[in-house]
Amino acid sequence: MAFKTQPEDYRFNLNRNRSWKYTAVLIFFFIGFLSLLTSKFYLKTEDPLYHTKTYEAVSSNITGTVTIENRVYHPANDSLDMVIKLDQTDEEEVSFVGQEKANPNIKLPVQLLYEDDGYYVVRISDLSSNWEALAFDLYQENEEKETVNVDDVTSDSETDSTEEIDAHALITTLYSDQRKTKSEEGKGTKTKQEYALLVNDLEKQFVKKKMKNYEKAITVEAKHKRQTQQEMNELQRDMKYQVNEEKADTESKIAMKKDAIQSSDESIQLYKDEQKSLQEKLQKLNEKQQDLAMK
Repeated sequence: MAFKTQPEDYRFNLNRNRSWKYTAVLIFFFIGFLSLLTSKFYLKTEDPLYHTKTYEAVSSNITGTVTIENRVYHPANDSLDMVIKLDQTDEEEVSFVGQEKANPNIKLPVQLLYEDDGYYVVRISDLSSNWEALAFDLYQENEEKETVNVDDVTSDSETDSTEEIDAHALITTLYSDQRKTKSEEGKGTKTKQEYALLVNDLEKQFVKKKMKNYEKAITVEAKHKRQTQQEMNELQRDMKYQVNEEKADTESKIAMKKDAIQSSDESIQLYKDEQKSLQEKLQKLNEKQQDLAMK
């Protein structure tokens, strides 16, 4: 004897199927949300690395600026060569400290390969094959440690208590990201003459760039002068048709225009004098290059 399924049974089965579908969707979204929250534990994340660009002046903690003129990584001997330019007024000795991200507790060997007129060619050795990033500190070394009598400053006491001032001060820190650092085959070993020629060429490029900047400044100032002169001529023409009260105001404006023209003339002359000085500097550098090539 067959039993017939009641309509209530169909509704029960239908509701149960819908319930499982809703539960599956909720579980899917829950797992996705949980994965998003915990992704940092199993997904590799990279910390941002600093990278000092070449030819970009960095402010110094002492005076002037510091610029990386050239930077090359040599995987063959695990070294990084940099040409650094210090534009500062102090004549104190400079020292260097290098540390890589892969081994932050180890101070890397730094060799001064060449030095001339604010240019320093340095080599950082013993880098890891995957050094990731490099922090390169420059310090100003004082010849003698200074001492100051603390009591002389803080009180009238006659005791001989003194405090020693640190003999070196941080100039700045330069950063290198391995991914953004130019790499070259070979060990990059050069003679002192080759380093001297390299630095001389970099200095020539710097002088030429400054000369171009002064040329642009002269062009801009000359254009400003012509515009001011034209405005002054228009004011002088307008005076023919003005009453005395109007003329007084116009004469004041004309006087201001004359001052502006004089200021432009002085600026143009200053730029030309700087250009002349740079031209002489460039000539000396060309002579130095010839002398170095003959050695």
